[in-house]
Amino acid sequence: MSKLKLMPRARVIISLMPMVAWSTAAAAQGIQIREGTALAQLVAEVRSHAPRLALAAAANRGRTDIPDWLAAQYRRNHSDIQRGAAPLDPTGGFPLALETLHVWMLRHQDLQPSPEPQLQAAVAPTVGPNLRISGVTANPRSESDIRINFKNPQQVIAASNNIGAGPQAQFYSADGGASWGQSTLPLATSDTVNSDPTVAWTSDGTAWATTIGMNASTTMQMRAYKSSDGGKTWTFDGTFSGDQTSADKQMMWVDISDTSPFRDRIYVIWHNGSPAYVAYRNESGWHRPVKISDAETTGTAIGGDITTNASGTVFAVWPDTGSRSLFFTKSADGGDTFSSPRVTITKTFAEYVITVPAFAKRSALVYASIAAHDSNVYVSWLDLSGDDGCKTPISEPGGDVNSDCKSRIWFASSVDAGATWSKPAQINLDPGRADQFNQRLAADPETGILGIIYYNTGTGADRNKTNIMFQFSTDAGKTWSKPIKVTTEMTDETTVDADRGNQYGDYNGLSVVKGIFLPCWTDHRDNGSESIFTAKIALKQSSPGVFEAVLVASAGASGSGQK
Repeated sequence: MSKLKLMPRARVIISLMPMVAWSTAAAAQGIQIREGTALAQLVAEVRSHAPRLALAAAANRGRTDIPDWLAAQYRRNHSDIQRGAAPLDPTGGFPLALETLHVWMLRHQDLQPSPEPQLQAAVAPTVGPNLRISGVTANPRSESDIRINFKNPQQVIAASNNIGAGPQAQFYSADGGASWGQSTLPLATSDTVNSDPTVAWTSDGTAWATTIGMNASTTMQMRAYKSSDGGKTWTFDGTFSGDQTSADKQMMWVDISDTSPFRDRIYVIWHNGSPAYVAYRNESGWHRPVKISDAETTGTAIGGDITTNASGTVFAVWPDTGSRSLFFTKSADGGDTFSSPRVTITKTFAEYVITVPAFAKRSALVYASIAAHDSNVYVSWLDLSGDDGCKTPISEPGGDVNSDCKSRIWFASSVDAGATWSKPAQINLDPGRADQFNQRLAADPETGILGIIYYNTGTGADRNKTNIMFQFSTDAGKTWSKPIKVTTEMTDETTVDADRGNQYGDYNGLSVVKGIFLPCWTDHRDNGSESIFTAKIALKQSSPGVFEAVLVASAGASGSGQK
């Protein structure tokens, strides 16, 4: 799930060493393949039967941080996907989740699943207004999602990658996020590791989670789980990707509208190889995946998102790594069919990922986040700033803290259910040499007020460090509040004790109900294993039409007003 920090546009070729090899991420952690293990046997078998294939895979995988033998293993198990990959696609035709699988294989060289015991609920330690929800663990956590139960806001669930272990980490709260317990998903048959968590609620109080189920054969399938006790325990629900075996980077949404004919329908968007797919679940179970991208998507449709409005219309968005465009489509029949032709929201300056100084061995994924309220549809995404000298992939800052090029969070809106779109604009017009990434957008289902979080770096030497920032809009995204700093301490993922394999992950989470926003993010403030944190952000109306954002339980926290 990563890209090596190289000079812009450089390509990496890893030589076929005789027996023991490891990726840059693994070497940074001091992990090497031990002789006589199941992993060593797999590597030897792959190389002995397909040395040329391995070399070709290593040479053509673009900027993906996976070793030659894993690239070859994936290629021989997914030859149909690889043949369909566009020659200039910067993904190289390899899923991001392969990096998570690689780290798991290095830490479990017997290639056998090792489910973790469930942990008892415990009050999360408080750090000012910041709460560590993932508990104490030696396994780094990253890439998280969070969701408030819209029928009972006291119930909250969250989830994250469980780097180095097998099953996905799950977190739950019964007191509105003041205290948290931890559990894990049970691994489905044939799975050894999970990746890419999403969570949601249906109106009957059932909690839902999705994940990618993977194994050493590089089979990647979309799994769904449910919980009837608020997230304490989970049961397998189904594989909604059908017969696909290269499914990657999914996002989930539940239609919560009382006025929708499709109320409680669960939607998931992902890509399998190059195309984007959507599947839904209703009372009869999961329905077959529907391909929603077409010839307009010339690369890989990675980093998509999905949502609904009060009438049940489904809205989907995805970036295309080939055309460097952001595409949109919608469904009026509950996800059975989607509109065509796809609408182009905008062109992007970047493609696929952006290397910034705050990542030691990875890069920030160019992905989209979508929200809707009535006929208004909103999309945010990561891109380069678009300033002179910062308009093409080769101008990304890389590891240079003094680079004039920087990454920024962009936003566009539609007032006619996605038929036409506003001119893209930056959320935070910071003129400094700082970077922004891993954004997540959310709309309050009652008021339509928008909120967004993202990592924001410092400048100079502090460009290697990040804070989580929050902004909101009460006028459908026409104007935005000043940024409010959510984190009480900065995170530095460039240090030697950082998790070089996964770092920040590819996304964060944000949920809102009744004016309360709950974000979740990867945090490395204490230089231990990466953890998942949250903070309660309340929007309070100080006078008619004027709101301020307040970090709950923070003494004297600064707010941000907006008319």
